[in-house]
Amino acid sequence: MPITKQAIKRMKQNRVAKARNKHYGSRMKSLMKLVLGYVQKGEMDKAKKTLPEAVKAIDTAAKKNILHKNNAARKKSKIQRAVNVGPTKKIEEKPAKKAAEKKVETKKEAPKKEEVKEVKAETEVEEESKAEEKKD
Repeated sequence: MPITKQAIKRMKQNRVAKARNKHYGSRMKSLMKLVLGYVQKGEMDKAKKTLPEAVKAIDTAAKKNILHKNNAARKKSKIQRAVNVGPTKKIEEKPAKKAAEKKVETKKEAPKKEEVKEVKAETEVEEESKAEEKKD
């Protein structure tokens, strides 16, 4: 809990701002679900009529800093792509580009003791032959 007067006042202001902004986020989400629902059902005419309202709600949420502008652009692209493509099983976002994909290595079986001894013996022989060549 806040202790100072400033922190108490800030908490009250945040509570009021959150209540004021909740409407925009809620409207945006419900309109997006509505458009995507129409697309899934194949009701493209209703989806196309509702699309401008959904885009407007997304833009408003971005303007009021409820969404980041890139997040808003991604959401708009998703619903516009859904309306353009039509009913499919599921409208998915494009896969994100990964800077460096991690490769998962499977564990290899540990070599048997006999194999290890053979490899060591071979390397020792090779090292000895190299040493003799250098001496010559």
